[in-house]
Amino acid sequence: MELKKHTNRFSSRIHLLDETADKQLAKELIQMHEQKCTECQDDRLRCATRPACKDRNFLNTLIEIGVETEDLPAFCYSQNIEQIRRFILEGKGRVVSNRRLPIKDLLQMLTVSSIRHFTTKFKKVWSNFSQAQENDVMLVAGDNLLFRFDFHRGIVTVNPTMDQIDSFDVFKLYCTLFSAIYELPSTANDLTSNWWVVSIAVQGADTAGIRNLQKGKLANVFESIYSKEVDGMIHLEVEVVQSEGLPHLIVDHLQELYESISKLGK
Repeated sequence: MELKKHTNRFSSRIHLLDETADKQLAKELIQMHEQKCTECQDDRLRCATRPACKDRNFLNTLIEIGVETEDLPAFCYSQNIEQIRRFILEGKGRVVSNRRLPIKDLLQMLTVSSIRHFTTKFKKVWSNFSQAQENDVMLVAGDNLLFRFDFHRGIVTVNPTMDQIDSFDVFKLYCTLFSAIYELPSTANDLTSNWWVVSIAVQGADTAGIRNLQKGKLANVFESIYSKEVDGMIHLEVEVVQSEGLPHLIVDHLQELYESISKLGK
C-alpha cells in the first residue's frame, strides 16, 4: 500500500479552499487513513466483516481518483473483490451499490476477456438485459444489476444509484437505458444547458395514479411533472433544472421515476 504519492490526485478533487491548502489537507487525510488502513488490515476478521471505513468508502475513493491496484490496501481490496463477485454471480451477501473497480479487474473477476465478451455472456444469463452507450460511457443492466463503464478513466461503478447526473448527455443516456428496461417509449430534450425535459409515454394510465405521482415524493425531486394525451396515449412530461446550489439529480431518482410510471399502465 503506497498512498502518499497520490496526494495531488486527491487534492485535485477537493476544491474547498485554495490549491496549497487543499494539498495540505489531502496529505493529512491520506496519512491518517493510511494508518487507519494498516491497523484495520492487521485484524483480518475485522477488515473482512466490519471495515474501519464504512462500506469501504476510503477504498472506493482511492479507486475513484485513479490509484493503481498495486497501491491499494491489498487485503481490503481482495475482500471488496470477493464481495462484489459473490453478489454479481451468486446474489449472495450484502447488497452492493456505488462500488468502483478498475474495469480490467471486473473482467478478470467475472472470467471474461473483454467488454464484448462481458455483454455477450451475460446477455444470455440475465433477464431484461439492456445497454446504452455514448462516447466513452456505457451502461449495462440486467437481473437488477447496473454497471456504468467509464472507458476514458478505466473505471466501472457497480449499481451507481447515487451517481450525480450532471450533464444532459448522461441524463439522456440513462433515459435511453431505463426506457428499454421498463419498456416505456421516451424522448429527452435539452431546452437550455441546465433545463432538460423527458417525455415518457404510457398506455392506459389512470388519472388517480398520475395525480399520486405528481404529489408524491418524486415531485420534490423534479421541477415539474405534468401529463398530456397524444393519439390516445398519455405522455408524462418531466422537467429537470440543474442550478448552482441545488442538489444534482441522482440515478436512483431517475430510475424510480421510470419504475413508478411503468406501474401506472398496469
